[in-house]
Amino acid sequence: MNRSIAARLLRIIFGCYFVVTVVVTAVQLTAEYKHTRTRVEREIEAMQHTFGPGIADAMWRFNDDIMRGILAGMKELPIVVGIKVVDDQGKLVRAVGNVLDDKGQHMQAQRDGRLAPVQGNDGLFGGIFSREFPIAYALENGATQQIGKWTVYSNRRIVVSQVQYGFVLILVNSVIKTLALWFIFLLVVRHWLGKPLQQLSDYVGQLNIDNLGSTALQLRHGGNTELDLLANKINEMRENILAGLAEKAALYRELEALNASLEQRVEERTRAARHAQDELARSERLAALGSMVAGIAHELNTPIGNSMIAASTLTDKVRALGASYESGLRRSDMAKFLEEAEGIGELLARNIDRAAKLVSSFKQVAVDRASSQRRKFDLNTVIQENLSTLSPVLRKTPYEVTVDVAPLVSMDSYPGPLGQVLVALVDNALQHAFHQRDHGRLSITVPVPQGDHADILISDDGSGIAASHINRIFDPFFTTRMSEGSSGLGLNIVHNIVTTILGGKIHVDSTPGAGTTFRITIPLDAPMHHEEPIIPQA
Repeated sequence: MNRSIAARLLRIIFGCYFVVTVVVTAVQLTAEYKHTRTRVEREIEAMQHTFGPGIADAMWRFNDDIMRGILAGMKELPIVVGIKVVDDQGKLVRAVGNVLDDKGQHMQAQRDGRLAPVQGNDGLFGGIFSREFPIAYALENGATQQIGKWTVYSNRRIVVSQVQYGFVLILVNSVIKTLALWFIFLLVVRHWLGKPLQQLSDYVGQLNIDNLGSTALQLRHGGNTELDLLANKINEMRENILAGLAEKAALYRELEALNASLEQRVEERTRAARHAQDELARSERLAALGSMVAGIAHELNTPIGNSMIAASTLTDKVRALGASYESGLRRSDMAKFLEEAEGIGELLARNIDRAAKLVSSFKQVAVDRASSQRRKFDLNTVIQENLSTLSPVLRKTPYEVTVDVAPLVSMDSYPGPLGQVLVALVDNALQHAFHQRDHGRLSITVPVPQGDHADILISDDGSGIAASHINRIFDPFFTTRMSEGSSGLGLNIVHNIVTTILGGKIHVDSTPGAGTTFRITIPLDAPMHHEEPIIPQA
């Protein structure tokens, strides 16, 4: 039985069935877990409307007893393991249960309100997830003022406890079905599959081109099954082989005709594939444009909204000053107005300047190739000229910049956009690679060109780029320093200029903690404006 086809088939079938059962069971368990966790998170979100006003009122009135009572009641809910309340400065106001501190460590709230580390290991299902809500108090004039935040914590153990009964049913069901199916197959396969397959094997093993047998195959242990159909097909094959030997010459002629047409068919498929590739590239460019437009709208919304709020506030202050003037203006009122007006003016100036810079960057992303000046130039001269414009900035930094350019590299291209690329990559190294570092080395290298292209390597020994970010650095609005004013357009502009105006491609290699190298490959003779833009290959 160990060598029979039936036994092997049985092992294969149940091996596959076991794998499928394990996968399906795992998917069911995962889906059940995710569904329950989503439901728990929705219940936590609903708590904002139930407990949010009471927490805001207690915090506004500094009523610690009410706050403690509300949090204690929330902690009794089965989906809650802890609640933490902080003021608008991030200082802890009150906490109960298990929470996370600012560093993400598990902490236990004590009776006196302080947080202490949780003793012991939380285990596999002890991972905490949370939902944070703002604390906004409604003022008498109808406005709201944010005075802090409160966070509700739950953990995986709560989710598992709510679905463990379903987990057990799914596992038991899978085990019972597997054992029952195995028993049925074991009984049926031996009689209805093993013996007929053995007879088929013996018969087919005796067939060869010189001996196709004198009688047709008739199964002794079969019936009206697929194996009988297989036996009939073997008999038909035997008859067809006998008839086909006489038609061998015609088949050879058909094969020659097929080979003659194969080259033409391959060429047609190649043209169709190239057309599909071009359509895909155009679709990707349209998708990138849509993402860029949505991103700039999102970026402009914040400074413009802040400017509108500041302008409205200034208008209210002016009206209040006018009212004070009518009733008798005091020197202190005037001094207060001037102080507030100065702060509002600075806020307006910063936000309007931010919006102007975003608009300027957006215009650079959509740079027009026809607006660039094309001429012949020496590559080393252009690089040195652009570094000279950066020398006032570089002299103020502790970083070292070295240049090693092959002599007499003559180009017929666009020196303006090329300089823009160099300046942007040097600035990117100063802002990101050397951020908060007191030393660093940046090198610009151009080896002797091989063929009709030149390579420009810009390397630094800075902090490097994380592996999860390396494929997104050229996307518009992608930045790791959004909170510090970066727009995320610099490297996207670089990529657009290199691949469109200069007709080349750009590649980046980086090791976190060891530095980054940008390799720019551009033709010595750039494509003309009327040519199709070059699509860089990966």
